[in-house]
Amino acid sequence: MLDPNSLLDVVQRHRQGDPEAARLLFAHYAQRLSRLADRYLSQKLAGRVEGEDVVQSVFRTFFRRTAAGEFQIDSSAQLWQLLARITVRKAQAQGRYHTAAARDISAEEPAALDDANQEPAAHEPGPEDAVILMDHIEALLKGLPTRYCQILELRLQGYSAPDIAARLGVARRTVYRALELLGQRLAKM
Repeated sequence: MLDPNSLLDVVQRHRQGDPEAARLLFAHYAQRLSRLADRYLSQKLAGRVEGEDVVQSVFRTFFRRTAAGEFQIDSSAQLWQLLARITVRKAQAQGRYHTAAARDISAEEPAALDDANQEPAAHEPGPEDAVILMDHIEALLKGLPTRYCQILELRLQGYSAPDIAARLGVARRTVYRALELLGQRLAKM
């Protein structure tokens, strides 16, 4: 297991062409990323694609783009967030690909599932969930004034619309309009 400080050194070694660095990064993250990918792949896709397949693709992309200098990674947390984001997006892309009209997995005969596999496993939110949430929030706030971000942040902290208006020094109607617009955007997502 690599410590957070040495991870950045390993990334730098990879940029310099050290093949051992790629092996170390893969060994450090592959299992966690595979579990993350499995959470975003439906049970129906199990016969076609698995989390390990997605992880292979994630690392191909990561290694290629890192070697090309496309990523600026300043911390081990940033490295994990980047790998998790790539993993989630690739898993979702696989789901879209395998449910397109000509390849639609749901058109196939469903396999018999035992009772243990019929309920999704409950889990506590982890760092990958935070990455996904941040992606959704970024998309939700894209192109909106900074005030909307402040309103959303206070709302997520549990403040009421009148309290938000008082804290930000705006009219209540401004807060209600912002929350209404954010709700509409969220519904479209």
